Amino acid sequence: MNAELGVGTRVERTEEALLRLEEMVKANVPEAVTLITSGGGGGNNNGNQTQSNRGQIRIILVPRDQRTRTNDQIATDLRRQLTGLPGVTVRAQTAGGNFQLSRLLGGNNNNGGSRLSLEIRGHDLDDARRLAQDLRAMMERTPGIADVQVGRDEGRPELAIRVDRPKAAMLGMTVQNVATTIQTNVQGTTAAQFRERGNEYPVVVRLKESDREEVADVGDVLISTPSGQVIPAKNVMRITRETGPVQIQRKNMERITNVNAEIEVPLSEAIKNVQANLGQVRVPPDFTTSFGTEVEEQAKSFRQLQMVLILAVLLVYAVMASQYESLRDPFIIMFSVPTAAIGVVLSLYLTGTSFSMQAYIGIIMLAGIVVSNGILLVDYINTLRRRDGLPLREAVELGGRTRLRPILMTAIATMLGLVPMAIGIGEGGELQAPLARVVIGGLLASTLVTLVLIPAVYTLFEEGWRGLLGKNKGAHAEAH
Repeated sequence: MNAELGVGTRVERTEEALLRLEEMVKANVPEAVTLITSGGGGGNNNGNQTQSNRGQIRIILVPRDQRTRTNDQIATDLRRQLTGLPGVTVRAQTAGGNFQLSRLLGGNNNNGGSRLSLEIRGHDLDDARRLAQDLRAMMERTPGIADVQVGRDEGRPELAIRVDRPKAAMLGMTVQNVATTIQTNVQGTTAAQFRERGNEYPVVVRLKESDREEVADVGDVLISTPSGQVIPAKNVMRITRETGPVQIQRKNMERITNVNAEIEVPLSEAIKNVQANLGQVRVPPDFTTSFGTEVEEQAKSFRQLQMVLILAVLLVYAVMASQYESLRDPFIIMFSVPTAAIGVVLSLYLTGTSFSMQAYIGIIMLAGIVVSNGILLVDYINTLRRRDGLPLREAVELGGRTRLRPILMTAIATMLGLVPMAIGIGEGGELQAPLARVVIGGLLASTLVTLVLIPAVYTLFEEGWRGLLGKNKGAHAEAH
């Protein structure tokens, strides 16, 4: 849980808010066993460190088998129960997720773990701030989106001192002279070091505290001109209250502002909802918007997994071609791979599982598993034809009847072994469940279809090959 107060809030105020949140978490999360609260330190909001107006409560839960609610359900409930705290913005998110796996594939996450992020690219800071607020309002109205926040902090209050250069030049002073005098009087300058018994103490020269408490005191600082005159600093400068950016983020050498959010629906559905409303926001001509964070990393990981899948299929075909010493039989066996897609789609649809990187890895596994049934069938049919001299149709029928039991035994054994993972038993089981469900569905569909498809394709290829050879022989004899 992340808590955020107004920019510039003192750490004592932040501590009070975090203590109140702790009590509310204890009342609303009976599954919690440990609360770790931190806040008020230096740093930024992209890591574990926080600013004085930010805090974090890390909630450690009991094991999954000892509670009825999942991590996501608890986070969703906390978002709804902890709203309305005056002056405090509370966000809740679960640790882990697909972006953790994406890091193993070379990705990273720079938005504090938010699963959905819109990236605004443009140079002008004021336009970027206005566009970010418009996008934030749009996302807050979008169903399935929660905890929307602008990644760039609002400006920190500051005093801007601007020197009147023409007037200072008339008095023989430069901007550096004025700035140095102000810095010495307000912040202080180390004039010397006092040493005593091996210890060293800095001697700082500056005005006493009562003379530098108010904003007006800065203008009353006396400045000496080269001609010997002593004048108040306000005669050659203006002091205004402004806000300055806490940080300016860049990506690919472009200024970027993130609008981050958590999602309460599948990621693909959340993206679709945001895209449907994105046209309502007017984007300046020199600005662009795009999805980042987990969306970007997932697309990158999917591209990498696509190459892995293609490579896996090619390697499986190459191994079978080298073993069979033929390109035709492995090609027939590879017809069992596309049939697995039927089971993959049905398993994801019937179980309500989103297509994720774990599911993609399961498809890569299927490329090597589903061909085993075809290998058993085609290899035995070839053996019957070569060893026993059986005709094509008889060899195909006998091979199908004989290999039915081994094919069913291997397929059922593999599917039953994956059932516990598909159910999601154990810690982190929900994360790996899509992999098992994809493999079970794909293997089931491929097994049932392979028993009919592979013999039919084998027969068609053999009869077509023999017919082609027969035509070639007839044409050769006629020509002769």
